[in-house]
Amino acid sequence: MGAYQHLRRPPGRKNPDWAAKIHLASAPCYYHNYMLGELLASQLRGFLYREVLSGSGLAGNRKVGDWFRERVFAPGKLYAWNEMILKSTGEELSARHYAAEFVQPGCSQAGG
Repeated sequence: MGAYQHLRRPPGRKNPDWAAKIHLASAPCYYHNYMLGELLASQLRGFLYREVLSGSGLAGNRKVGDWFRERVFAPGKLYAWNEMILKSTGEELSARHYAAEFVQPGCSQAGG
């Protein structure tokens, strides 16, 4: 764990502290959900930069709020989560945008 969370076990401690973390011991799907959220955030960001913003920023931009209200929040529970993603961004949830944002060097915004 230390390699991934940059934590060191205190000297002399031998207890299985990893088991005290609810995410690992009792509810391992939390991490899956976090990753799905990261994938969705990257996909939404990519779509917004490509289709809504035309080069302007996300923060304080009324177009962003309008888009979220109309395409994501207004439908409420009308669609399952995966169908909402498809309808709001035009594609199914994909790791492509996450990779463009965080993995591929030199690419700060998804979309191409």
